[in-house]
Amino acid sequence: MPAEPGTWLVGQLNGEQKVTPVSAWWVDERGSNSMTLSQPGEDAILVKGRELDAHKVAYMRELVEMVDRCTTPEALADLKKIADWVANWEPGDPGLSLGGEGA
Repeated sequence: MPAEPGTWLVGQLNGEQKVTPVSAWWVDERGSNSMTLSQPGEDAILVKGRELDAHKVAYMRELVEMVDRCTTPEALADLKKIADWVANWEPGDPGLSLGGEGA
C-alpha cells in the first residue's frame, strides 16, 4: 500500500538514529513493515508529519540514551534544556547556549 506523503521511519542504523522516507507499507505476521531505501532496526517507529518532526523524534531518542550518563543534577538539567529546545525549535529560531547568563 502506498504511504501518504510525510510518512517517515525513525530508527537506529549503524549505531545512530536515522530518518528515512517511507514509500509504501504492508502488514504481515510480524506486524507492519515499511518500504524504505535503508531499513533501520527493530526499534524503528513510523512518524507522520514534517521531515523536521521526524528528525526531532530521532534526536530525542538519542537524548534518551544519554540520561544514564548524566551523573550530576546539573548535567540532567542541561539535558532537559536540550530536549526542550529540540522539541520546540523551528527554522529561524536561535541556537541553544548552556553557558548561563550572557553566554
